[in-house]
Amino acid sequence: MKMDKRSVLKQGQIDILETLYKYRFGSRQLLADSLGIKSGSNLFEKLNVLMKHGFVARRYDKSYKLRGVPAAYYLTPKGLRQLQSIHGSERVTDAIIKASYRDKVVSQSFVNHVVDVYSCTNKLQHQYPPLKVFLRREMALYSYFPANPPDVFLSLKTNGGLQRFFFDVVSKDAPPSAINRRLVNYMEFFDEGGWDETGSDLPKLLFLLENPAAENRLRRATHAVRSRFDLDDEIEIYTATTESLLGEDSAIWSNIDEPGEPLSLDGL
Repeated sequence: MKMDKRSVLKQGQIDILETLYKYRFGSRQLLADSLGIKSGSNLFEKLNVLMKHGFVARRYDKSYKLRGVPAAYYLTPKGLRQLQSIHGSERVTDAIIKASYRDKVVSQSFVNHVVDVYSCTNKLQHQYPPLKVFLRREMALYSYFPANPPDVFLSLKTNGGLQRFFFDVVSKDAPPSAINRRLVNYMEFFDEGGWDETGSDLPKLLFLLENPAAENRLRRATHAVRSRFDLDDEIEIYTATTESLLGEDSAIWSNIDEPGEPLSLDGL
């Protein structure tokens, strides 16, 4: 790929591209948090250079400020092709580049959800530094994830071994039908042996919800769906609220089958 000297990227700029590739959409604050950049102005300048050369774009209008919604940055097809030239087409596939043309027109509710997921994973990584986080673009490269994968796949090494989780952030405006579809898709995937090729235990399911009332609704729906597939003893499911995740206590996860004292992620 031929590029003029003005377009040659420095490592700090490539780091931004790689982070946006991973999360798809991200605010300046979230990017600074991920990259360990303390100076917001420094990141702002780098983003402006990347936008000037067409590697990054942003979604923003004046109404966002009134609603407290930050600008969301994302990679353009040109930015993805630049990463493809670095990492190869096995990691940054042509299909991912083709799909990225929709990023400038997808719904704002979708963008908000992706940014919320990014924020939650940043919080979890601060709580558990060894935690490995895989987003949907990364999961799409492997055959053993569901066709409609979780928001995040988490892997955490603990004293009890390697723990794996499917993690979903349930938006406050998510209709019950969407939640049921998600649960049914998971149960069908596990029931049909979709995870078998990994040779590992089934991942635990984590759902982060807006409030305790939403937790209770999801628990009822989960019991009903799971019983249809005779998987009650095989799949562990935990819930927590957004407010609890943002607090200081890491013991926030409640087992839907054994309500009691909440547990931390490394204690599940």
